[in-house]
Amino acid sequence: MIGEFVPDALAEDLPTPVFIFGGIDLDIRWLNQMSEEWLGQSARAVLGRSLTDYLRAADDIISAAKRCEQNQTAVSLRGFIVMRRDAADERCHITLFPTQGRIGMMISLLATQPNDTKSNELAVSAMGRMLAHEIKNPLAGIHGAAQLLSDDVTSDEGRALIKLIASETDRIRRLTDRMETLGDRNPENLSLVNIHEVLRDARKLVQSSSEHDIVFSESYDPSLPETLGDRDTLMQAILNVIKNASEAIMTTEDAGEIKLETAFRAGVSRKMPSGAKGPGLPIEIRVIDNGPGIPATIRDQIFQPFVTNKPSGQGLGLALVAKVTAAHSGLVEVQSRPGKTVFSILLPMLTEEDQS
Repeated sequence: MIGEFVPDALAEDLPTPVFIFGGIDLDIRWLNQMSEEWLGQSARAVLGRSLTDYLRAADDIISAAKRCEQNQTAVSLRGFIVMRRDAADERCHITLFPTQGRIGMMISLLATQPNDTKSNELAVSAMGRMLAHEIKNPLAGIHGAAQLLSDDVTSDEGRALIKLIASETDRIRRLTDRMETLGDRNPENLSLVNIHEVLRDARKLVQSSSEHDIVFSESYDPSLPETLGDRDTLMQAILNVIKNASEAIMTTEDAGEIKLETAFRAGVSRKMPSGAKGPGLPIEIRVIDNGPGIPATIRDQIFQPFVTNKPSGQGLGLALVAKVTAAHSGLVEVQSRPGKTVFSILLPMLTEEDQS
């Protein structure tokens, strides 16, 4: 640390890059751990240098820093394209603010799902009707075959796999019965959902079906409460995100790793259709992979239907994730760079009204 700036412990632990500059020339006096990861440089190498050394263009940030210093008020750059010298361009929200006689800057790297539009509603609803029609007949055959196999299988492992097949076909059947109403705002069959149980079940399914060795690690916050939701659709959304991560890893030669995490995240809410601030979304589910990252050309559109970079992909999985999350009054976010992609699903807590 250079100078007398004393960072707050909270700033060090924030899951988003935070910088403290000495002045409008953006000379870095302090940065948190997420800033080091974002720049790919240690604090020792960065302190004393200007942020402009790491950017291809910084005029707008410097102008915002001047307004911040002159008016002693926070200045925001919404939807700003950050152009780093050694990384793909990223769309971010930047906030500069006065602090202890210096200028602070917070960068939100999260490419949040686009606001729901009528065209997206119609596209996802049409997708649901199409999939429901195509899935029901072969699904009945799979369920019937599993029942026939159960009479001939005697090992415990075999019976467990048949039980998994039967339970999954039942879950998919329930989903197909509801696919025609995917465009609806509210989920059906609401109940208390333990997101940790859902994550563990989804992880088992991906592990059992993957042809590649992927190392899974789990780090869950045991203090998180249950949420009110539709377990089947939440399961499908989380399963889609984990499968997406596993498929991304398969395109690299490095050892694949997927981290499943949960945490309490304060200060995030979804904007209501009226423009008012919605309830908080403190329950965070994170799926982190060490794959190649999401191409910058589609990063801002990946939650829209039919957007994909997979040769055989249909671009429907993440659209369904966004739809299910929105139906639960939540948000889905993504931040991505080569070697690290983080999908976050944010859900509300139970209210007193929900519990009554």
